[in-house]
Amino acid sequence: MTRTVLIAGFGAFGALHAQAWRDVPGMTLRVLDPDGAARARAAASGVPAGAIFADLEPALDRADIVDVVSPPATHMQVALAALDRGLPLLIEKPATPTVSEAQTLRAAAGQVPVQIGLILRAHPLSIRAREHLEKGDIGQLLSMSGDFSGWKRMCADCDLVANDGVHFLDLMRHFADSPIATVDGTSDARLGGTHADDIRIEVRHGNGIAGDLRLGLLRGAEVADSIVPGAVTRKELTLCGDRGMLHLDFNRNWLVHGTVTYSATAGGWRADPGKLTRVELPPVTPVSLLNASFQRFLSCVEDGQPPLCNLAEGAVELAQVCDAVALALSRGPRACIPVPAHDAKVMEGVT
Repeated sequence: MTRTVLIAGFGAFGALHAQAWRDVPGMTLRVLDPDGAARARAAASGVPAGAIFADLEPALDRADIVDVVSPPATHMQVALAALDRGLPLLIEKPATPTVSEAQTLRAAAGQVPVQIGLILRAHPLSIRAREHLEKGDIGQLLSMSGDFSGWKRMCADCDLVANDGVHFLDLMRHFADSPIATVDGTSDARLGGTHADDIRIEVRHGNGIAGDLRLGLLRGAEVADSIVPGAVTRKELTLCGDRGMLHLDFNRNWLVHGTVTYSATAGGWRADPGKLTRVELPPVTPVSLLNASFQRFLSCVEDGQPPLCNLAEGAVELAQVCDAVALALSRGPRACIPVPAHDAKVMEGVT
């Protein structure tokens, strides 16, 4: 069966989407982009001239699936037009800039298949981690700690939370199997200017599982980013349970499973580490991740399987969390407790 997918937006990530769709048997491509340079890039990549459009309505004609990869502020116009025609819909993250738009989108979707493009859910590390959790290999999940930081260009159309943080906030929700219920956080613009470049977020899920996340540039890094060419970043997520931990490194593409026994003592708890096992998985590329995500979406369209990430979790909940994070960060620095000044005489001779 041949299907036609309309890629709305042919920037750098739209071009990657096109590569990934070409690897799916039976798919033909159409491209929508109002920018002439983007349309020229689509033509240079091999999309036929008759399948490249500047206007939405003619682009939707004869499309079977719509893949929205345009800037976030334009998602709603394309998505609502596609849903009005009953066309299955893929939407890159962030799905919408606001909670109200996310709710409108969810109401408009009805029974039409929609998947949000949070592709780390399709990553082999995430799949392996879910298997460990479901088998009880680390006992009861208690906390999660993420570091999504390093030397990477900040985006003009969304901040660090919307561009980077949502990936791990979504994975935390995915692994906890519970919505994020409360949020706290602080931020700094250590390089100067108005854009936060160092962000710390704390969350607690409805089932009590805690999480923390570090974002920003001023952490440095030593590993090439697995998605963004030229960037050097950390993308690490640690899941801790009452009998062990899982450490996922999305740049090195390995998973460490450690076991532990905790025992109560007069001083609190004693931790007796057990076996540590590291598994290195085959290389993962943006195109291979997108392809896995698309295959999951097609099984949703053709067989009624659940999408990789649905509108409730990937659009409405995530927009609500981002709003809560923004409110927490807007409160400014937390109150600092001063440390008493050292007595100069006491400090004499101390080096």
